[in-house]
Amino acid sequence: MTKAHAKNPLVTYPWLAIANSVEQYVAPDYYKKLLKEYSFNGVSDLKYLENYIKELNPANVLELGCGSGRATEVAFRKFSSSKFTLVDLSERMISASKEQFGENAAAFHTQDAVDFLKKTKQHYDFVYSLWSFSHSVHQHVHKQGFDRAGWMIERTLKTFIRNNLNKGGRFFLIHFDSMSDEQRILMRQWKKVFPEFADIHQQSPSKRIIDSALLDLDNSNEIVLSIIHLRGDAITYASEDEVLETFLNFHLETYFNKTTMLASILQDVRNKIAPYRNRDGSFSIQPGCFVYAFEKC
Repeated sequence: MTKAHAKNPLVTYPWLAIANSVEQYVAPDYYKKLLKEYSFNGVSDLKYLENYIKELNPANVLELGCGSGRATEVAFRKFSSSKFTLVDLSERMISASKEQFGENAAAFHTQDAVDFLKKTKQHYDFVYSLWSFSHSVHQHVHKQGFDRAGWMIERTLKTFIRNNLNKGGRFFLIHFDSMSDEQRILMRQWKKVFPEFADIHQQSPSKRIIDSALLDLDNSNEIVLSIIHLRGDAITYASEDEVLETFLNFHLETYFNKTTMLASILQDVRNKIAPYRNRDGSFSIQPGCFVYAFEKC
């Protein structure tokens, strides 16, 4: 490591100059640049959604965390006559979705997903969220602590499903696997600033909260729940720089880029990705996920 590298990581990694707030998240175009294709036994996350919805015909559809619109496009294509509601905390993600699909394509809400579920008076036939719902859950956990936030979010989920999801309505959710090779590296970093992640040998707070709420509803015969664990196909990164940029700016959301912890975070990520280095200098790191799907009784 050079002296310039050690003293100023920006010399080596100019992308560290990017810093976003929680509300901004990652800029849509940059998000698309960094996003890798997630597949499981050769089947992409979008294909899992497409396969799930192929027999559905909902009148009212809700997407939690529409982001750049990659899942939205799949749902729009299938449900051409449905009424859509798209929710995302990032104003620039909502703006990008409006630009992509049109101002009148859906009811757009720049709002936290949990807060939206708590306040909405609308009823839905299908609700879905690919990867993003955990962001909302964890923001509440960081602000209120695991016990208080967990109780509130469980109550919110149960109330929404009981009152706002129509009978026979469906819910589809993809959630990351904290025990995957990819997430073990990331959880090590989050635990340094958020005590809720202190035990990285168990699933994330968001998954534990979601499990508790949905298993209660399933056990009381209010929903018929399916949870599938999928081990992902290894994601290949061309270089160490690409891994670091994706992990720091995408997965860790630029959180550490302007902190005094940056140098140690970079070094720890470098150390932990080293075993996944291939002979040609590329890296192959395996993700994982849980697919939740249920129908309301």
